[in-house]
Amino acid sequence: MKKVLTLIMALTVGIIMSNCDNDEVFNPEEQLEVDLRLIDEYLDNNNLVAQIDEESGIRYIINQQGTGDNAAFGNSVVASYRGFLLDETEFDEGNFTFVVGRRDVIEGWDIGFQLLNKGTSAFLFIPSSLAYGNTRGPGNTLPLNSVLVFEVTVTDIR
Repeated sequence: MKKVLTLIMALTVGIIMSNCDNDEVFNPEEQLEVDLRLIDEYLDNNNLVAQIDEESGIRYIINQQGTGDNAAFGNSVVASYRGFLLDETEFDEGNFTFVVGRRDVIEGWDIGFQLLNKGTSAFLFIPSSLAYGNTRGPGNTLPLNSVLVFEVTVTDIR
């Protein structure tokens, strides 16, 4: 009798698992659409007008235009920054130096800083797929699929 019950339970679990809804599988393209909608809603609700990097979907607002060439692949960028979520919860701030394209930073920074030149102060609105995606980021503290906003100032490009 135990063998029959065990077999029935195993079959039941197998049937349930085979009928799992595939919609629960993470879909990066769908998440990007959600992220861009959230960013655009935030901008609209705050009466902000952003430029759009069409290839990546990054939205950005230049507060103060700098001078010279934009950062490019292989350049070292020195920047001050403040990072926060769309609900304006701050999660990080500081100064940082990184090499564009070396993957020392989130992909959104590698892309976003190439839109800026020395002396520029800007806001970068980065979809989760170009940030920490379906993870909680460093220290396991960010919500999954977080859109990140960075207030940045490029202090030097070398």
